[in-house]
Amino acid sequence: MTIISIEGASAVGKTATSTALARANQAFHVPEVAAWWEKPQRAYPEWFFERQLDRWNIALEKELHTQVIIDIDLFQPFWYNWSFDFTLFDGQSLDFVENFYRPLIKQQKLGFPDTYFVLYTDEANLRQRKAGDSTRLRRGFELNVQFIEPHKRYFKALNEFCPGLVHFIESVDIESNIEKIRNELPHCNDKHRYSIELFDFMINWLSTHQANEGEQYEKDMYRF
Repeated sequence: MTIISIEGASAVGKTATSTALARANQAFHVPEVAAWWEKPQRAYPEWFFERQLDRWNIALEKELHTQVIIDIDLFQPFWYNWSFDFTLFDGQSLDFVENFYRPLIKQQKLGFPDTYFVLYTDEANLRQRKAGDSTRLRRGFELNVQFIEPHKRYFKALNEFCPGLVHFIESVDIESNIEKIRNELPHCNDKHRYSIELFDFMINWLSTHQANEGEQYEKDMYRF
C-alpha cells in the first residue's frame, strides 16, 4: 500500500483535502496531533515528538489494509522550528529534535512518507478562506503565514535531493486537489522510507540555511 502526507499553510485545504481523499479512495486519514490528543498542561519537551511516532505506527498498521493519508508532516518539528530560528517551544534546537528522531530512523521505527503533496495558494486566498471558515478559529494563522516561503524552500530542497518525493499542487478547490493527487499516486514509492541519507541531507540543509535568507538576499540587492 501507500503512505502519503499532505502539507501546506493554514487554510490552504490540507484537512479538507485529506478527509475527502480518504473517503473517495476508501483510505485511512491520520489527522494532526491536536485532533486526537490533548496536550497536557505540563507537557515534557518530547511530548509532541512522541505523538508523531504514534501517528507513524498507526499509519503502518493501517497500511497493511489500505492507503494512508497523513495530515501534516511527521517531521514538522524540524522545519517549523527552523522557520522561526528555533525560538519557539522553549527554544528547542535542531540538535535537540535530531537527537530524538535519529535513533528512530536508524531503527526503522519512524520513516518518511512515500510522497509529500504540498498544497499552495497566495496569501490573499488563504485569508479569504480563513474568513469564510466558521468551523475553525485558526489562532496560529498569522504566525503560520510567516513560514510559507521558508516552507516552500525546504520542500523544494528535499525534492531536489530525492526527486519525486514532493509534489506541489496549487490548491484551487478540493475536487481538483484530489484529482491531481490521484494522478500521482501510481508513481509513489517507499524506497526512501527509512533513508538515513535523506535524513542527513535534511539536517545539513536546515543547519546551513536560514529561514529568512531569501528575504535578506533581496534586501542586500537593493541596499545601494
